[in-house]
Amino acid sequence: MNFLSDTPRLELFRLGGIPIKIDITFILVPIFLWNVLLSSPNTFVILTIGVFLSVLLHELGHATIARLFRVPVGEILVGGFYGYARMLQAAPSTLANILILFAGPLTNGLLFLLCWHVLGQPQIGITGQFGPIDPMPWLANNPWAIYAAFMLARINLAMLVFNLLPAFPLDGGRIYRDILGAVLSRTFAIRAIALLGVAVGLWSAYTAYASFNHNLVLLLIGAQIAIMNWAILKRPADAEDR
Repeated sequence: MNFLSDTPRLELFRLGGIPIKIDITFILVPIFLWNVLLSSPNTFVILTIGVFLSVLLHELGHATIARLFRVPVGEILVGGFYGYARMLQAAPSTLANILILFAGPLTNGLLFLLCWHVLGQPQIGITGQFGPIDPMPWLANNPWAIYAAFMLARINLAMLVFNLLPAFPLDGGRIYRDILGAVLSRTFAIRAIALLGVAVGLWSAYTAYASFNHNLVLLLIGAQIAIMNWAILKRPADAEDR
């Protein structure tokens, strides 16, 4: 997904010939983790790196499947809890596009399962709350590492679920657009997803504002999603979100 364009960014390295860049919005990550820094600098460092890798691997999931379908990838951008893999051409088919889009959230799902296994496979409630944790022996004597694994598990679970919501520019919005567009008209599919996207954005922003600690990051993301989807609704009938 790509929330912002033309933001200041820096190329960190290249992976398989693909430039890996980070943009200024990544500052949202340490802001989000500020309370962790105050209590445990070690956990703060691990979580910051972990979030970066979670976003990067999400986008590499897109890029890997794209290359399997011979779709060249121009760059990968890592921002604050979001990322963007820029494809240089369209996927060869609707199915290929859906598989490329789904590969990102699937990667977060695999990262969540890894952290969940390390934590001893605790029960997970319907709201995403974890039951008692019984971490693997090599982790048991490191409380800060246990907390880092716990937080990364929750973050990757949230990235999996959030990215599959029906809203642009989330992967889910584009996946459902393609599925719905294969049955009905593409114009109808775009407008239906955009309408749901406005609702998703407003719900996310309201949930963040109503939460006990007023989640600033989710509030900003929710507002951005609502604005972007409202803009799509107001476009001419033949316009679409890509």
